Amino acid sequence: MPDFFISYNKADREWAEWIAWQLEDAGYSTKIQAWDIRPGSDFIDEMNKAIIETERTIAVLSPNSLTARYPRLEWDATLAKDPSKLLPVRVKECTPVGLLATIVYLDLTGYTDEEAAKSALLNAAKVGRLKSSSPPRFPCSNSTPPLEKPRPRFPGALPPVWNVPQMRNPNFTGREKILTDLNDNLNSGQRATWIQALTGLGGKGKTSLAREYAYRHKAEYDLVWWVRASETSTLMMDYTDLAKELDLPQKDSLDQNAIINAVKHWLGQNQKWLLIFDNVQEPNAVKRFLPQGGGGHVIITSRNPNWASVAHQRDVEVFKPKEAVEFILKRTSQNDKASAKSLAEETGFLPLALEQAGAYIEETGISLSDYLIRFRKHRKT
Repeated sequence: MPDFFISYNKADREWAEWIAWQLEDAGYSTKIQAWDIRPGSDFIDEMNKAIIETERTIAVLSPNSLTARYPRLEWDATLAKDPSKLLPVRVKECTPVGLLATIVYLDLTGYTDEEAAKSALLNAAKVGRLKSSSPPRFPCSNSTPPLEKPRPRFPGALPPVWNVPQMRNPNFTGREKILTDLNDNLNSGQRATWIQALTGLGGKGKTSLAREYAYRHKAEYDLVWWVRASETSTLMMDYTDLAKELDLPQKDSLDQNAIINAVKHWLGQNQKWLLIFDNVQEPNAVKRFLPQGGGGHVIITSRNPNWASVAHQRDVEVFKPKEAVEFILKRTSQNDKASAKSLAEETGFLPLALEQAGAYIEETGISLSDYLIRFRKHRKT
């Protein structure tokens, strides 16, 4: 009888495989769809047997799995069987509800170090006390056992090649529909959708959306490269830096076209990469830098609305009223919903305007109501 059934949504496969690998590497046995459910199998029957025949179920928690049908059915079946047999592991920011909310979960969302995350997982998998049966490894030891085959990369770590500017915004709020659609389109497998353009007037949060997407899906890529595309000079500079990062033979060439073509060729021959061209003025400025294909994705942010001939276009709107209120309350750590609602309305629900308001409130320490008074006074002058 397997020790663990790994229950997850397809969007969290990277995490599920990493969890299963660590458990099996530690001597546990697992049942996981990605490895054990073969083509031609009866999926429902296999999942039912997995729940019945395994000792415990690991629920991989994320916004995707909490809203998906099958993971929740699998968790409900385990809860009905024996609540102590369910071990929730949160891998992305989300809030469990219902009976699931009463069970203490292991939270891996804050980990960037694989060894620390692995230790937390194995401790959670134990029954009883958490004391190890063997002496702890000397903390200064750098020795690691030889690997017989490649391990899944720790989903919480940054990709090997990464240059996304700024840390992840801890106050990012809402936009779930846009982010979900963006991910679905990029991974649809259709030729026309692997290049996505986020368009709209300034202040609507296009750059913030692209950055949040990069952080949320970093485990799915081996290369994530941010290109400052507002000017040709910075665009070329960032492309040259990518050539150097990849150690391409043309990296020091004085011929810009040679560098561009070398990077595009590399992208066309490799998979699991994401390019983000931020703040592109118009399509012709970036066309010669776009790869012809390959196993990767491209996200473009632009105020220009004319991208239909180059990319699958998505117009970014302002915050929805509820999102705007949630953002400003989270950004300021205050609970004055009435003032937050008024401020959101009077700034036109613009993400940039609300971010600037939040930064000012944080810096000065004033209340939302006082800021609203100053905002109205300043607007009249």
